[in-house]
Amino acid sequence: MDNYSFARQPILNHKLQLFAYEFLFRPINNNELKHSLTAEVLTSSIIDVGLLKASNNKPAFINMSYNDIMSDYVEALPTDHIVIELLEDIKPNTALNERVNDLVNKGYSFALDDFVYTPKWDTLIDLADFIKLDLTVTKFEENKTLIHQLHDKNITFLAEKVETYQQFKDYKSIGCELFQGYFFCMPEKISGKVIDSSTLAKAKIIADLNRPNISVKELGNTFKQYPTLTFNLLKYLNSAYFSFSKNIASIKQAIVILGIDGVRKWATIISLRSFSSKPAELRRQTLVRARLAELLATKNNLPNPESYFLMGIISSLDAVLDYSKEEILEAMPLSVDIKSALLKMEGDMGQILNSIYQHETMPLSTGSSQVPALYIDACQWTDDVINNT
Repeated sequence: MDNYSFARQPILNHKLQLFAYEFLFRPINNNELKHSLTAEVLTSSIIDVGLLKASNNKPAFINMSYNDIMSDYVEALPTDHIVIELLEDIKPNTALNERVNDLVNKGYSFALDDFVYTPKWDTLIDLADFIKLDLTVTKFEENKTLIHQLHDKNITFLAEKVETYQQFKDYKSIGCELFQGYFFCMPEKISGKVIDSSTLAKAKIIADLNRPNISVKELGNTFKQYPTLTFNLLKYLNSAYFSFSKNIASIKQAIVILGIDGVRKWATIISLRSFSSKPAELRRQTLVRARLAELLATKNNLPNPESYFLMGIISSLDAVLDYSKEEILEAMPLSVDIKSALLKMEGDMGQILNSIYQHETMPLSTGSSQVPALYIDACQWTDDVINNT
């Protein structure tokens, strides 16, 4: 997959639980945007990436062009994990309708992407399982009317490019069941809200755990301040995920076995679980970003790659805590490098964070070839961690 940029974007249900991922691919070093899947990418994604593993056992939505749908290689996709998205620029005709009907009979599911209704789509509407509504293309009242008109169809409506919680609430109220966009990654704006001591304490735990050059003694002292964190970490380390021959009974023992970086990384992950009011997918995306930053720093031989992991964590805390980055950074003992990266995109940290942001929001744009290659590893590492905590 070295020649392709790969990204997955979560699709959440009305309870903000992960329902599926949409997978986006494009060749690196090629200025031509290609939103659909080609035979070469299909082979690479299944063999090299491990598409089913990368989807974390959730359905995978994949864009396809008219030519993709009409080709024979579509049947190589597993019917029980794939939702085929018909791109919005497809022009329906008899041949396409017959092809989709044949694939539906073979067990494939279909979504109509960026849907704008005209009568020519009627046959495909009857065959589709999902209709995706692009909030930047069609207006709220149009979409409300469409959902009402098709209420007797067996269609699940998906609102995409949802950028705010208000949009999420509005579209949920008119019958959308699935949602895609960055609304869950953004802080909710609550006027008059003051950062409270409990929230501040949680944020400080993460900063304390990830202080540069922290010693074994200092790390142990940090855990002494947070007995609940100590209990949860020891419980986690004694789970089947690690399968140590003897139970770990102390933080000191954990540090000896896992090392300082290993202990504080797992403790940081467990600390994120305490912010339970937020969608679980936000925690997953936070860890993907943190792990990817660390991998990029290591790849480029930058000093203290563990500090890049912390930067990735802190970069999402505004959404986790519903406070501005400025408020969070003012309250946390962080290095100047991390603060400059988060607020101004400056320095090596800022460059890496910016490249990650670009990959998250514009995965089909040109950029560093290192990011997509390491992004896959970051996703799989995060899935393994979350599935076992």
